[in-house]
Amino acid sequence: MNSSHNNQYTRISIFLITIILVAFLFTQVSLQDIFTTLSKISLFSLLGGFTLYTISYLVRAWRFHILLNNEVSINDLFHIGCLHNMMNNLLPARTGELSYVYLLKKVNNRTTGEGVATLVIARIFDFIALAILFFITILLLKDIPKIVMDALWIIAVFTIFLSGILLMLLWRGRIFVETVQKISEKIHIENERIISYLLQKGFESVNSFERIQIKKDSLFLIILSLATWALNFLMVYLLLVGMDFQFPFFLVILGGTFILLTTILPIQGIGGFGTTETIWTLVFVSLGMPLDDAITSGFCYHFILIIYFLILGLYGWVKLRKITDFSLLRQ
Repeated sequence: MNSSHNNQYTRISIFLITIILVAFLFTQVSLQDIFTTLSKISLFSLLGGFTLYTISYLVRAWRFHILLNNEVSINDLFHIGCLHNMMNNLLPARTGELSYVYLLKKVNNRTTGEGVATLVIARIFDFIALAILFFITILLLKDIPKIVMDALWIIAVFTIFLSGILLMLLWRGRIFVETVQKISEKIHIENERIISYLLQKGFESVNSFERIQIKKDSLFLIILSLATWALNFLMVYLLLVGMDFQFPFFLVILGGTFILLTTILPIQGIGGFGTTETIWTLVFVSLGMPLDDAITSGFCYHFILIIYFLILGLYGWVKLRKITDFSLLRQ
């Protein structure tokens, strides 16, 4: 009963946060400004952005294809990625990540451990790629605002800390899970349903880690991860240009990195509304964009992004329904 109440309170809190943030931002700009900006975006920018966004999905699928030892086709992984990214963007607090594990098991009969393992490894390489792009940008940019330089140290420490945890799981995962098992046995909770399930999935994940040839493919996986984020940053830059916001490309990378690092935190509202625009505004105002431009561009970018991932997500759902008894959206 308490769990049900907690879930209800969480949903209400997320809904209220979304409403409050959106309402606050609309005190700074008018809805008419957003509609005007959207209406003047060139078709070239919209189609070009969508093309870059779609290619980034294909590159992600290629990366998962390698992580799954070339045993799942890029075509299937592209369709899974389309639906996974839609769910991840729509559901609050990053809960949509679990859809990848479900889809991989449902469509290709892969274990939960394999799904968790490949997802975690992909996130590790995402961190590596973002860190590389981040520090390259810092080296190339001049006259970075002091507030950004101060935040750089926090971001760097946070990134290193989180990457360290993920790398420990990757390289010393079996020791970690075995230690948890021993502790569970000492306090006699190893037969509890939840603990037993978590240990089972933990060992499945570790077995999957050990099957993946990380050392052999690590350089190529980094290259694919760099390509994925470069395509996404190019998409953002192209859309900003299409909205007639003249903002340097390397500042887009720097700002985009800050924004992406915050998306791993479970703070997203429903569909990302409110939180996405607020973080976007804080970051780009800190980098020198006028407040009204930052808010307007944030809402416009988010709206366009939703259209992009809905198109690809619905496409993936249609394709997957043709090859399996697919019921994710009915559950």
